[in-house]
Amino acid sequence: MADFHGLDFNPVPGNADTVAEAARRCAAAATRLEGVSPPGETPDWAGPSAQALADRAGRAAAGLAAVPGDLRAAAAILDDWAGTLLAHHRRAEEFDGRAAAARRAIVGAEDDVERAETEAQFSPGAGAELPAARTRLADERRNLDRVLAEARELERAHASEAARVAARLRALGDGAPLPEAPDFRTLATRLETFSAAGRELGVTVAKTPVAPVAPPPGAVGAFAAALGGR
Repeated sequence: MADFHGLDFNPVPGNADTVAEAARRCAAAATRLEGVSPPGETPDWAGPSAQALADRAGRAAAGLAAVPGDLRAAAAILDDWAGTLLAHHRRAEEFDGRAAAARRAIVGAEDDVERAETEAQFSPGAGAELPAARTRLADERRNLDRVLAEARELERAHASEAARVAARLRALGDGAPLPEAPDFRTLATRLETFSAAGRELGVTVAKTPVAPVAPPPGAVGAFAAALGGR
């Protein structure tokens, strides 16, 4: 995870590589599930146990029928979010560089003020530079405040997108419409890309159930492990 020493906080938690890997695993799991065939009739085997196996296989197949599609949809959402994470990180790095430069400028301006105050104290006629030094210090502090405010705006936008992607993942297979993308055109930072998730999304793995139960509605259970926070 990136360190933003200039900002002194991380406005864009998350790791694009981790999210992209989760997307790849979702797609790979979908492919594997699509290639799994339930056991058919066993020659020369009949009776209650054979019927029990056939019933169990039928229930498992029915329960998993929608999962590959949901996994592919999840992969698309995660791929989209990985790209957004990358764009947000680049924007945060820009803010971090500007904040670091502003902090250095503040230190220099503070030194100038201290020097001018010392000169004015011991040489009253040499105090002409003090007002200008103080003005410069105030300007540099306002500049840092502006950068930090922009970074906080990015932080809020990032958190909002993280929540929206989590909602999109949870909505898969539920029959509910996916949440619409919020309108970020009014944000002062004018972020280049908004599309979709949050903190590092973990690995999503779909497994064939080992007990005769169907997965929960919407395949929420299949994706719950993928939501590593926001």
